[in-house]
Amino acid sequence: MQSTFTQQEEWPAKIAAWQHSGKSMAAWCRENSESYYSFLYWRKRVTALAPGSFLELTVPAAPISLECNGVFVHVSKGFDPGLLTNILSVLKGD
Repeated sequence: MQSTFTQQEEWPAKIAAWQHSGKSMAAWCRENSESYYSFLYWRKRVTALAPGSFLELTVPAAPISLECNGVFVHVSKGFDPGLLTNILSVLKGD
């Protein structure tokens, strides 16, 4: 079994590889022999932000999926940023 310290060093690179792959998490995990649930755990740990903070997103070439309060939003290239802002505002409870 790998030590947690080694995993803490490896997971940011794995998450970056997934993000650049343009694949869904499930597909990337299957192709790289990683547990989907371990991936979710480490993605949350590695990318944790302070409550109430925002992360600037650039428009990717591939579709992305966002999660807010347990609801997944799939965003494709050419999406309406105003509509996405409204959707996230509703999900956030503003």
